[in-house]
Amino acid sequence: MRLPGRPSDRRRPGRRRTRTTTAALALAVAATVLGAPAPPAAAVPAAVTTPFKAGDEGYRCFRIPALVATPSGALLAFAEGRVATCSDIGHNDIVLRRSTDGGRSWGPLKVVVGGADEDAHGNPAPVVDTATGRISLLYATGPWSGTPSEPVRGPRNLRVVHSADDGVGWTEGAPLPHLKPADRGWISTGPGHGIQLTGGPHRGRLVVPGDFTTTDGRAGGQLYVSDDGGLTWALGAQAAVDRTASAFPAELSVAETTGGGVYVNARSSARCGTEDHRMAATSADGGTTFDAPFSPVPGLDAPPVSGSLLRLHAKESGAAQDRLLFSAPSRLGPHTLEDRRELAIRSSYDEGRTWQTAGTVVTPGRSGYSDLAPLSSGAIGVLYESAGNIPHSDLVFTSFTEAQLDAGRRELRLPRTLDTGPNGYGNHALVHGGAQLGSRGSGKAMTFDGQDDYLRVVSCSDSLRLGADDFTLTAWFRHTATTGALPIVWGYGMGSGVRQFWLRAEPGRGAVRAAIDTGTAYAEVRTTSSYNDGQWHHAVLKRQAGRLTLAVDGGQEFASAAPAGDITPTADFSVHIGARPDFPNQPAGVTELFRGGLDDLRVFGRALTAQEASRVKSGALDVANEEERMRLGFSSMG
Repeated sequence: MRLPGRPSDRRRPGRRRTRTTTAALALAVAATVLGAPAPPAAAVPAAVTTPFKAGDEGYRCFRIPALVATPSGALLAFAEGRVATCSDIGHNDIVLRRSTDGGRSWGPLKVVVGGADEDAHGNPAPVVDTATGRISLLYATGPWSGTPSEPVRGPRNLRVVHSADDGVGWTEGAPLPHLKPADRGWISTGPGHGIQLTGGPHRGRLVVPGDFTTTDGRAGGQLYVSDDGGLTWALGAQAAVDRTASAFPAELSVAETTGGGVYVNARSSARCGTEDHRMAATSADGGTTFDAPFSPVPGLDAPPVSGSLLRLHAKESGAAQDRLLFSAPSRLGPHTLEDRRELAIRSSYDEGRTWQTAGTVVTPGRSGYSDLAPLSSGAIGVLYESAGNIPHSDLVFTSFTEAQLDAGRRELRLPRTLDTGPNGYGNHALVHGGAQLGSRGSGKAMTFDGQDDYLRVVSCSDSLRLGADDFTLTAWFRHTATTGALPIVWGYGMGSGVRQFWLRAEPGRGAVRAAIDTGTAYAEVRTTSSYNDGQWHHAVLKRQAGRLTLAVDGGQEFASAAPAGDITPTADFSVHIGARPDFPNQPAGVTELFRGGLDDLRVFGRALTAQEASRVKSGALDVANEEERMRLGFSSMG
């Protein structure tokens, strides 16, 4: 219902309504987006549109997508409309656009929550009761203080609004204080859609996920349930762990499993490591309790990000197979910005117990949060965050059939070249592009074509935190370039005043150059040749007793004063091999990628002696093993 005197499509004074640019495209175009072959001419058309564009209606950016379809076939796309900045904290509304043609076009923007205040409203979590058509939208809300550039979050609570007319009108927000027990600190919903159970003893139940922290230092996930079509809500399953002891789940997504159970896939609080960015749990009693604690999901590569689940098929409903879909960026890595790329759809055929490593890429570029929904046409829709040099600011919608999804499948899990050092740190390197194993003498080496080949070490383990201590980096390299700069190894970040270390060949300057930066002080050292003769050369970079030194092939040691201080970022990091950290988003006209060969890259937690460095060059494997942090011998990929 509409509130008297408060139309749900109200606009703020001074906002200019802009036309939403959309296009009804044939499936052949959507297939191009998805990397799939063109479909038959008789296929149902699909849409590729941008329902929320940064700057529309006076909003600085849009984030946190949520997508549901109503029984009539209307498609509702929700978002946080962030007014002054793109910050999580600040003047944020919950906004909506409706589509009645499967996402080909979108109606005017409606402010569902926040039109009369400047509070921080967020994490829209809509769910539809198919019996009545009632839509419940749970969300988190609270005041904030400070300035838009330095906001401070206030107390956060949960509320709900309803629509009984397909999302056209909305009730005023009602508080849900009983969903926030006294020991709760942070409380949230979703983000993304909730579900209605279609089977089991709790058939008809609405389930919306959320997360929380407690005042005594725990954190975890919980489910909110309604057995009366969304009129009243109760706390269901809850799971929490000590925040300092282990990873905990956040930003939960839910799907129904066989017999009216619930599968939950969540973002993990852990950023470092290669298998701990997703966590999962199940509930056999319709979301009342969790069967066991949340545990890591192996093989489902993703950065730290929210994902979305969708039940596509169920055998108990007459389908040939059970099938769950999962949407999230598929680029593995610890960064919440840099690694949010390559949005992909992946499948599970055993109720979430295992996930296929092959999937379909929706977009190879920057992408963030996403939400999936079934369309009345039988197609699948996804609303996702996207932008240019960051993962978010716009929300984009596209749709595809199951046939397209399957036709566009490819292996998403990148090959690894293994860390074979003696200490079991597991600092393996992901292989990007077409980097291949070549040869160096009678052994193997990694070859790079200078187009899109590079490696990343994304474990950000403590063993690679070189800190303020002395260290040694050794590597074999071979190239024939006459211009440009060729990164060999680049640790951590880049840019002025950013903690980092790097080693690169610079044929354009006729040098091999290396540098370290503590964030407040910088030092570099360079040789007098770039060694671009196509032969193999061995570089040794050391930080030792206040000096930075670089030698090639055991020859002259070039040196400069090295500042004291920590060169490792305080948070997560990556180590790039053969590329700068900003690839593939380097400035126009800049392509700094290694082309040639690299081999036997080692990192030590102290400065090696000249004799030890010579033994490393000769291939000895028993040099300073107690301080060896990483050894990439490039003998195999797996």
